[in-house]
Amino acid sequence: MTDLRPCSALEAVARAKRLTGRGGQYVLGTGDYRPKTIAGRLIDVPWTERRGLVGSDCAGFALCWCYKLQRHRPGYAAGSPPPEYRDVADIDDDINCNSAIEDALTNRDLFDLVDDDVPLPGDLLCYASLRLRLADGTLFENVGHVGIVIGNVRLVGHAWKWATPNYHLLDVAQCRGPNGREPAVIQTDGSLWERHDAVWPKPAHRTKVLRARTR
Repeated sequence: MTDLRPCSALEAVARAKRLTGRGGQYVLGTGDYRPKTIAGRLIDVPWTERRGLVGSDCAGFALCWCYKLQRHRPGYAAGSPPPEYRDVADIDDDINCNSAIEDALTNRDLFDLVDDDVPLPGDLLCYASLRLRLADGTLFENVGHVGIVIGNVRLVGHAWKWATPNYHLLDVAQCRGPNGREPAVIQTDGSLWERHDAVWPKPAHRTKVLRARTR
């Protein structure tokens, strides 16, 4: 039986570091926290199967496996997102980038929005999947992404401004695509989230920093 609350940020960071650069492949729509014991040995990795492929995506790793949360969570983020998030896909009953952001902005069941503090180890850099109807009627989709901060020592001596956050000064573990990419989890800085915000500057589209409401 797994706990319904996130584990501590300290443990989540340790779990992220343990998996960084150590096998698995990225597969969109996979990944979970499903520890099991086989022949007396604990098997605790995020890899799950979808359409014949075994791996994890960013949310399966950072939101679920690192924080020891099962991905399917009946009733989670079941309300309506704020009106300004009309371009953001509404996900209910499962933990992913979109539902985690909605939760942080509304019910605060698992995550809080961080907007008055520097990012700390264990915080999550997260932007949502978008569905936009373009002027010519074409439906444009952009997949969300999340990584977990595993270090912030390079922030020392730098002023943090939420209008122009220095994500590149953070050390991040992320499970990053495309499908089939190995190893699934890599350590990087946070520049990817700065590049995203430069292309998607609207408040609802920008990166959010989430902090787990731990046990």
